[in-house]
Amino acid sequence: MSKQDAPKAVRVDGWSLDGSWPASRRGVPLVGVFLIVLGLFLGAGQLFSQAQVGASAFFLTVGLLLVFVGVRDRSDLALYAGVFVTALATSDLLTSLAVIHGSGWGTLFLGIGVMAIALIRSAAGRRWGWALGLGALIALLGGSQVAASNLDFPTDRLIGPLLIVLLGLYIVTRRRG
Repeated sequence: MSKQDAPKAVRVDGWSLDGSWPASRRGVPLVGVFLIVLGLFLGAGQLFSQAQVGASAFFLTVGLLLVFVGVRDRSDLALYAGVFVTALATSDLLTSLAVIHGSGWGTLFLGIGVMAIALIRSAAGRRWGWALGLGALIALLGGSQVAASNLDFPTDRLIGPLLIVLLGLYIVTRRRG
């Protein structure tokens, strides 16, 4: 082994996290304020039915802010978390206000939200194929639950056969194209 092939040694004089963490700020930490407000809304929602509307509106606002941050910063994590929180909060808010009733609304809104993410990603020049397909499947499942609970027709039992037909159509049209 020649002198040029020998591994070079690295010397560490000390470790410090000063350069990687922001300096401490004066004032109130926003995460703490968020947790206090969240806890108060959740507690009030358990005690008073009217406070459930306020808690749902709060989560809807948080979800919409996450969607905004996700679009602004091109953060997939914030975008998906925002859509998830927004979909479930919208379902809870509309149910609390007696605008909608029955089951499956949260799943339907989540599917619509995932499809909206696919459109947002395609507008930014990114791929959208799997998100659009997954969102459509989730929306189909939620829509069938909504229809089953509101129409007294077992549409949720037709999802399996419908998915098989859609898969067959995909295979047939893919072969021709």
